[in-house]
Amino acid sequence: MIKNYLTSACLVASIGLSGSVFAYGTEYSSNGCKKPRFKSFTPAHMSEVDPESEISFTVSGYAEPGSIEVVAKKVPLKPKVDFNGTYYTVSAKLPASLNGKYARIHVNADAMMGCNGKDGWLLKIRDKAAE
Repeated sequence: MIKNYLTSACLVASIGLSGSVFAYGTEYSSNGCKKPRFKSFTPAHMSEVDPESEISFTVSGYAEPGSIEVVAKKVPLKPKVDFNGTYYTVSAKLPASLNGKYARIHVNADAMMGCNGKDGWLLKIRDKAAE
C-alpha cells in the first residue's frame, strides 16, 4: 500500500518537473527573456532578384529598434525601421556589388534582458552584365 502511494507520488513529481522544463517555448531563452522573432521575408527565400533590389521583413515589437542589423554576404546594409503598433517593418537595399551571386541575408536584433534573435534567408542576385 505504501509502495503504491510512493510510486504515485514519484510519478506526479516527475510529471510536474518535466512540465516546468518545457515551459519556455522557442522564443524564450533559458533565463526567461523573449527573443525577437523575424517574419515576412520579402523577396521570398531562394528568389531571384536584381542588384540594388529592396528587401524587407518584420521583427517583433519587443525588439530594440536600434539593435536591428541586416547583412548581405558580409556587407552591412543600412536598414530603415518603421514601427507598426505591434511589430517593426525593416527594409534595406541590396548593394550593387552583389551582382550575379547568391547572398545570404542575415538579420539580427536584441531585446530586453540580453536576448538576441537571429534569422535570415538566401537570395539569388541576377548578373546585370549577362542581360
